Amino acid sequence: MVASRSAIAALAMVSVAAACNDLTTLEQSNPGQLGPNVFAPQNADLIVNSSRGDFECAFNEYIAASGLFMDEMADAISQTANFDLDRRTITPDSPYGTNTCDAQQQPGVYTPLSVARASNDVAVQHLEGWTDAQVPDRSHLIAVASAYGGYSFVLMGEGMCSAAFDLGPEETPPQIFADAMVRFDTAIAAATRANDTETLDLALLGRARTELDLGNSADAATDAALIPAGFEVDIDHDATATRRQNLVFIQTIQAQFGSIDTSIINRFTTDSDPRIAVTSTGALGSDGHTIVWFANKDALPTSPQALAKFSEAQLIIAENDVNTGDLNDAVTILNSLRAAAGQPAYSGGLTAPAVMADIVEQRRREFFLEGHRLGDIRRLGLPLSPATGAPYVDGGAYADQSCFPLPNVERINNPNLDRTTR
Repeated sequence: MVASRSAIAALAMVSVAAACNDLTTLEQSNPGQLGPNVFAPQNADLIVNSSRGDFECAFNEYIAASGLFMDEMADAISQTANFDLDRRTITPDSPYGTNTCDAQQQPGVYTPLSVARASNDVAVQHLEGWTDAQVPDRSHLIAVASAYGGYSFVLMGEGMCSAAFDLGPEETPPQIFADAMVRFDTAIAAATRANDTETLDLALLGRARTELDLGNSADAATDAALIPAGFEVDIDHDATATRRQNLVFIQTIQAQFGSIDTSIINRFTTDSDPRIAVTSTGALGSDGHTIVWFANKDALPTSPQALAKFSEAQLIIAENDVNTGDLNDAVTILNSLRAAAGQPAYSGGLTAPAVMADIVEQRRREFFLEGHRLGDIRRLGLPLSPATGAPYVDGGAYADQSCFPLPNVERINNPNLDRTTR
């Protein structure tokens, strides 16, 4: 069944509104309770397309928010909330907690990811209650919704200090990653039944990423080794629909709310690595001192953003190689990625710290503005840049935050959370 773009958008808006309502007011406890006319077997493809769209929108917001929060982007607009995000001085009441997928100046994190998680879980819940006779491609759809639900949890675990789901208790990142594993396991089983190789590879790589987040590099490498060369799944964008425009493009080129971080600019101007290619607009942001640069990979409102790709699998294997002492294999992987980007071969020492340092650097370049940097900083304990206490150009100093706090909107409205820690 092929659904029209307008129908998908309409269902997405209904799902988003219901899930956000659940998050902020508790008046709707289940975003699936939208009426039998929507959640019916004949609408299965439409439901999954909508839930996938919710994730794509959340991923778009997360890339911009986490890039500004860490060291991929920098603020260029004179606005306090933007200063706080760039300066790492956000509070549980900052816009990342409640802003939705339509937010362009101050990207949302918690609400968009909560909506994506809920809508994909609800889609799977309904699909598992129907039969193959009612929905001939049911296994394929279960695989897709479970995979995107898994990635919603992964981003929550990598970006949030903690989170809560369905009015449940506060969960730590390891617990959130365990939730992701359940979704990926479901996706892998369903994709195997459906002979859906693309979704199978997407879920396998998602599970490998989650295993790495959990500190299980051997299991992560086993899954990563199954990913074929050339594999890539991108998030596509639309030039006209606000929630589907590439938000990095909006932030830098169109609205000039932000720029690319100087640490990336300096890398590119030094070695011209196409993975981190950037261009100056020559214009100053409204803060009066930041020259706006943009990422060449995000130069259009329709520029796609990579969610999962072969190079990620290779770098997961390389990281496990370091952990197991196979430094030569790790260097072989690094040199392959370097050569593909026109960079010289690895010339560092053949020691675990030296090779790991280049893996970190290659991850920064391979996944520039693709939603990995915040998770890498937390997982690997990388130093924050600029350093904590360094003066911030628009006043104050950089703080030591490296995750988004559980928003007060969740803590206040969820009866199972401790409200004294706000």
